[in-house]
Amino acid sequence: MRAMQTFHPRHFAIVPAAGTGSRMASELPKQYLPLLGQPLIRHSLATLCAAPEIDKVFVVLSVGDAQWARYDWSTLGPKLVPLFCGGPTRADSVLAGLRAISGEAAQSDWVLVH
Repeated sequence: MRAMQTFHPRHFAIVPAAGTGSRMASELPKQYLPLLGQPLIRHSLATLCAAPEIDKVFVVLSVGDAQWARYDWSTLGPKLVPLFCGGPTRADSVLAGLRAISGEAAQSDWVLVH
């Protein structure tokens, strides 16, 4: 009798963050505005990276994002992966993120979009 294989899909998160903040009329894109001394996006990324159920957190940034490198994201751990492939709209960024991880994610894996 053959033992049954246990099925364990992986869980990924995609956080679209390629916006420029044009509607907010701010010098900084909204995701980098400070909240409690940290960029706004850091709070969401920290929560997702700390979740034991999530294997990787992909943050989709604009191709020309100049802000990301100004911060130390290493404290969030190895789960965090920046993808510089965002598009002009949220939908475009989500699609670009899904395409970027398609080689890593299996059909049985789950992807949460923040």
